[in-house]
Amino acid sequence: MNEQKKCRVKIVGGTGYTGGEIIRLLLNHPLTEIVAITGAGIPQPQPAWRFWGWLRGVCDIPIAEETPGEGGNADVVFLSTPHGVSMKLAPLYYEKSHRVIDLSADYRFEDVSEREGWYADEHTSPELCKEAVYGMPELFREQIKSARLIANPGCYPTAAILSLYPAIKEGFIEATGIHIASASGVSGAGKNAKLPFHHPELDQNYFAYRVGSHQHSPEINSILSRVTGAKVSSSFVPHVLPIRRGILSTMFCRKKGNAALQQIWDAYNSYYEKEMFIRLYALGEAPNLQAVCGSNFVDISLHQDQITGEVIIVAAEDNLCKGAAGQAVQNMNIMMGFPEGMGLSHPGTL
Repeated sequence: MNEQKKCRVKIVGGTGYTGGEIIRLLLNHPLTEIVAITGAGIPQPQPAWRFWGWLRGVCDIPIAEETPGEGGNADVVFLSTPHGVSMKLAPLYYEKSHRVIDLSADYRFEDVSEREGWYADEHTSPELCKEAVYGMPELFREQIKSARLIANPGCYPTAAILSLYPAIKEGFIEATGIHIASASGVSGAGKNAKLPFHHPELDQNYFAYRVGSHQHSPEINSILSRVTGAKVSSSFVPHVLPIRRGILSTMFCRKKGNAALQQIWDAYNSYYEKEMFIRLYALGEAPNLQAVCGSNFVDISLHQDQITGEVIIVAAEDNLCKGAAGQAVQNMNIMMGFPEGMGLSHPGTL
């Protein structure tokens, strides 16, 4: 039996939280080899453990200043870079036949005009937006297999889209008037977070931010509209929790038709029973963050308000794993023909 060839990987943005999470996951992946890690503002290459203490004695791979487009012999390049940066880097790697997985929002919209007003910068490589595949395996698995550019979904949209998709597709809820309230750990703000996200401000605190104006709002509506065929309209309000990682989302939906909650649950089970990273809770149970943090799982539960009749959907995920790095590795596995769960089939942490 021939030994399967390893996938050579370059990680751009290895000093940020999602970049660090990609390193953590790939070090435990049996069929990947990290050939380069780069970042910004690094005068001299330093071993990875200098940036991530938990890598001491585990990973001596140097992290060096990024040289745009220099992918060497890498098969896959992960761009764990800010919005506006990836759109400048991705074409350089794409043109050299590297497969690119972009964790920014730069290629999540097929139509560039959909991002206008939500992201300040003008897109510098709009021609690649139609080439990019939205990297949500549960909905776009076949397209991902042959993709050369993956637009990895946002953390909030991952939970929201997977939670709402079956109900909208099957006509159990109205496609408009959906309200989404999500609470995230502070790592979602990144390493260069502003003052409200610093520990003295956030500890013992909890607050909403970008109310009605968060950039993930159009992504949720755009992708759900594309995959359901309905014109989806939702309002989205994110909140910050005084914890490091995890997202808990609650979605309030107007019920459509006379289906009982058990019938809706049965439909969800039919959609997701073969999906290894979606766990559907029994009726009467609800997810929590401890069950998913550190893992690539999305946990979903269904409820019905006894007064209003609304369908309420609750979802939990790890914003750094399934909401970012884990989903990116899942996409890499599919692109390379590896078992989809390779390197990801671990439970959450205490």
